[in-house]
Amino acid sequence: MKIKFDACIYKMQLVDHDIIKDRLLKLINETPYQETVKDNRDPSTKWGSHISRCDWNFNDKKDRDWYRLFYPNFELSVKKLMRESNYDAPLDVEDVWFQQYFKNDSHGWHIHRSQFTGVYYLEFPRGSAQTEIVSPFSNKKRKINAKEGDIIVFPSLWIHRATHNKDKRKTIISFNFTLDITKCLLKDDYGGILHFT
Repeated sequence: MKIKFDACIYKMQLVDHDIIKDRLLKLINETPYQETVKDNRDPSTKWGSHISRCDWNFNDKKDRDWYRLFYPNFELSVKKLMRESNYDAPLDVEDVWFQQYFKNDSHGWHIHRSQFTGVYYLEFPRGSAQTEIVSPFSNKKRKINAKEGDIIVFPSLWIHRATHNKDKRKTIISFNFTLDITKCLLKDDYGGILHFT
């Protein structure tokens, strides 16, 4: 039996995306990366993956130049959203990595670890492959109508994928993060504060 309960996909613009975009792309292009990421499944199937460039092998390294430029803007954007969603708690980014998709690249259905995951669409030309997410309640998939500069955030256990990319390069930054619920302040129905300590 499935009991329907409210959940959502968050979407916002990265603070100062237009200001940092070109510098961020330059730093990413200068970063060591895995030549190609592909799985053993047939890439022509819905489960197949082929990603031309990524730095997943360094996903926990906080000293990467592009990460140091990206993180302050990311933190400002996500913390504001989390506060508005009643999750006013410290943010702990566990993994962050870039992925670049060239023509026909894709990332098959998968899930992530942590509490939340998401995508920042750093370089997202018109016609780029959208992210698809499966509803855990209805099992229906939904394309997220995102544009360049957007961040989407959703629960890590939701199944999702990046469909086949068209001609132009697409660059995203993916991330996994948790919130320290023991330091979270939630408002009750009467405007009081619920403490989880």
